[in-house]
Amino acid sequence: MSQPHQGDTLQLVAGELAAIGQRLSYLGSVLQTEAANRPQEAPAPPAAPAQPAEPVPAHSPQVAEPRRRFRADLEPSRVLAWVGGGVTLLGVVFLLVLAVQQDWLGPAARVAGGALLAALLIAAGWWVHRKAAEQRVASIALATTGFAAMFLDVVAATALYGYFPVPAGLGIGLVVAIGGLLLSDRWQAQPLAIGVVLGSAICAPMITQGADALLIGFVVLLQVAAAPVQVRQGWGGLALAAGVPSVLAALVGAFWGLAYPNPVLVPAILAAAVLGIVIAAVTAGFRPAAERTAIGLLVAAPTPSFLAGPLLLERAEATATGVGMALLLAAIWAVGRYLPAFADWLPSRFLAAVGAMAVVAAGQATITALDVSSWATGLLCEALLLTVAGHLLRRGGILLGAACYAVFGFFLALGNEVPVDALLWSDDGTGVAGLVAGLLIAVVAVALPTAGVRIGKIASLPKSLPLWASAALALLYGTASATMAACLLVSESRGAFLTGHILITLCWVIFAIALLLRGVRVRHLRIGGLVLTAVSLAKLLLFDLATLDGFARVIAFLCAGLILLTAGVGYARLLSRPSAERPPRNACERRSREA
Repeated sequence: MSQPHQGDTLQLVAGELAAIGQRLSYLGSVLQTEAANRPQEAPAPPAAPAQPAEPVPAHSPQVAEPRRRFRADLEPSRVLAWVGGGVTLLGVVFLLVLAVQQDWLGPAARVAGGALLAALLIAAGWWVHRKAAEQRVASIALATTGFAAMFLDVVAATALYGYFPVPAGLGIGLVVAIGGLLLSDRWQAQPLAIGVVLGSAICAPMITQGADALLIGFVVLLQVAAAPVQVRQGWGGLALAAGVPSVLAALVGAFWGLAYPNPVLVPAILAAAVLGIVIAAVTAGFRPAAERTAIGLLVAAPTPSFLAGPLLLERAEATATGVGMALLLAAIWAVGRYLPAFADWLPSRFLAAVGAMAVVAAGQATITALDVSSWATGLLCEALLLTVAGHLLRRGGILLGAACYAVFGFFLALGNEVPVDALLWSDDGTGVAGLVAGLLIAVVAVALPTAGVRIGKIASLPKSLPLWASAALALLYGTASATMAACLLVSESRGAFLTGHILITLCWVIFAIALLLRGVRVRHLRIGGLVLTAVSLAKLLLFDLATLDGFARVIAFLCAGLILLTAGVGYARLLSRPSAERPPRNACERRSREA
């Protein structure tokens, strides 16, 4: 007995798949018709003797409508229709992919067969929707399967067989996706839009067989095609169904490029990130109710580009991509904040998220551009610049970004530029890098909380003990590190090390006295001066007494004692002034004097 021809086998498989889809659709329509025609049986009220009517209360409780359960969507017709669509879509994928492996038919026959099947499914869905309006589920399932199959057929014709050049294939795929989404907009059917986008995005990697630039391009096309419909209808589910596959494809593509380098992979990832940011901004502007969805898309969209640059590009090119992403985000933030035409267009929380992502992008560019040993210095410089910008623009969000940079820069400096060992041992000089990092830590520790108090965005900021305590510790450590680094730059001898510790102690004592003198009017500064005085005395008695040599120890104790005595006399004289001559301690005293 002769074996059937391979082409006949393919025709049999395709016929069986089409028959299964038709049977499932027919069975779903029959079940839905029976459910609609089934009479509603109402229990007969029991006979009761006539009684006088009771007065109706003025405020009768309203009967709450029963909540719609999730199981209500799992009707047999819905399940069968969507399962039939999924089976048919997988059949199209098998036709396009497995036929290549088995060499069943020529490429032209495969593409033509898939296109013909997709067109028949779309036509069947349109016909069912027009002739039987009650069979909405069946029509949506047929149309969804048809448009997804047509899109996958275009992907196969471009990626597998090369019938279309890449620009033409992307254009045709965009037209197919727009057609399906326009139909969903006309039918007011979000499941149709989600099915077209999600079905195409899930099955496309099975055809391209890799997260290359072409796959990213087709998935991004789905997001672009879905953007107008999701903005017009306000469909949050469609926004997620279109945005998440694009981010995942770009993210996988960043690692795929390590094994399979491609010069157009990084531009594709960057284009996906830029389009994702723009679509998130448009969604937030036109649909304020979908603000959370827009923020989620904004946070996720540039993440693959942060990985792709350092992994796949040289340092200069990766830095340029990071700077470009930071400038794009900063431009959106500035437009939403300061242009009158867009001042009320973007929600404030979305703009805050844009600013935060701009800070992250700038930090990523800084880390990419610099060596590990210079990360702390770069971050501290950016923290200082952001502090100045926040003070000039009077924006608390900018100061929050500066605080993040300052915290990360400080802890990185502890491991590289100004380690703790440099203050304990004379043979660990930090050089110019330690001097610069120490000065930056001290300056930022003073500038950041001062700017926060001056702009007055947070009322509790002047009384925040953790803030001022952290700033004081950073100031002490920064001045100590800078002083020690400067002394060891002059000479790397033990004498320079001891001189550095003498100067550190004297600097701390002077800072404490300055705070005390200033604290005559400000209570918190007075408390800070007392605490710093105690810290300075603790260092003098616990560290300097055990570490310094005889002559250095004498100098440290004599200078510290004389400074404290002089300050004590001056502070007592300042307190003994008449109330009219002494500076007012608080606002109440100032107003009472003016009165």
